[in-house]
Amino acid sequence: MSLVIIRSVAFPNRFLRLDGTGVTQPVGPGAGTVNTQSFAGSEETFVLQRNADGTVSFKSTIFSNVYLRMDAATIAQGAEVPGGGGVVNTQFGASFNEKFIIHKKETAPGRINGIVGIESTVSPGRYLRLAGSAEAGVVNAQGIFGSLEEFEILVVG
Repeated sequence: MSLVIIRSVAFPNRFLRLDGTGVTQPVGPGAGTVNTQSFAGSEETFVLQRNADGTVSFKSTIFSNVYLRMDAATIAQGAEVPGGGGVVNTQFGASFNEKFIIHKKETAPGRINGIVGIESTVSPGRYLRLAGSAEAGVVNAQGIFGSLEEFEILVVG
């Protein structure tokens, strides 16, 4: 297990933030809030959990047994939905919507190494998406691995 932060490539001053306040038991549609922050503090730090099935999960470091959750069932694979879609929030425990596959993007001319996409295992071909450099930027899902779906996962401990 590693402690990591997840930074947007398109908006390098935005870090994925998870607020699991009140999430103390599993809830079907998930709960809590996932958005962004302009710095990497405790709500922006995750335990990168490697699962036995080859997937990974992102566990909060401050909310007990709370994980990043993505439901992208409403987005067609390969479809670019204007504004993104689906639901990204939190869940108590890691079962299905809390498991991901990390894909390294081919290094393109002028790009840096270490760019990844975070794909849903329940909805293959759907990726975590972050848009907006404004405070509390939008975090949702997309059916392609484009520029708003590019992240750097940085080990911090």
